[in-house]
Amino acid sequence: MNVESFENLELIPKLLMQIELMAERMAKLAPPLTSKKEVAKFLNKSERTINNYIEQGLLRENHHFYRKNGKILVFIEDAILKFRDERDKGIVK
Repeated sequence: MNVESFENLELIPKLLMQIELMAERMAKLAPPLTSKKEVAKFLNKSERTINNYIEQGLLRENHHFYRKNGKILVFIEDAILKFRDERDKGIVK
């Protein structure tokens, strides 16, 4: 290794700060995905289709969503993002 290899190490903290700033900005721009209506819009489907996905077991309780107070569906954002990615790849029909 030469000295030039270590000169770029000082850029790492600056790059990390820029990545964190970009992540914060993206989080502000991304819509929440916790309600059935938001999930339907995000997946470009109707709320009825989301109900069908649940009935068919494509969206699973305690994995893609949970029930608040035993009734209200609250979707889990990371699981919905993964579901969309798998659906787009043809893993989920």
